[in-house]
Parts: sequence; C-alpha cells; structure tokens
Amino acid sequence: MTQKTISLPEDVYNALKKQKRKGESFSELISRLLHEKHARERNLEKLAGSLKEDDEWDRILEDIYEDRKKPARFKGE
Repeated sequence: MTQKTISLPEDVYNALKKQKRKGESFSELISRLLHEKHARERNLEKLAGSLKEDDEWDRILEDIYEDRKKPARFKGE
C-alpha cells in the first residue's frame, strides 16, 4: 500500500491525538473518523423526507421546548 505524509498544524494534531484510542495508529484513527462521519450522513439521508408535512418537525420542537419549561418530576412524587 502506498503511504503519504501530511503536515498538520499543532492544534489539529493535538485534537486528533485526543481522539486516538489506545493502540490505534493515526491512520486507523482517521479511517475510523471518516467511516463514522459517512455512517452518520447515510443515516441522515435515510431520514430525509420521513416527516409527511414540513411543519411536523416544527411541532415536535415546540413540544420539546414546552416540556423543558415544566418542572422536573422525581420518582415518588
């Protein structure tokens, strides 16, 4: 397999280093991050058009924000 060398600013290198798992190479890390990003994008594409009406999502958000305004209930109340 062909290898390439890339230069990274120190802040980017440090951010990647924090994401790296024990025993994982930087190549494996970058491959994993790209795969995870691609998987998230595919999942979003599957959801596209799943709501029948455009304003359905707005109603869902409204309900969420209204629920957040209510005082929290604790078990046994």
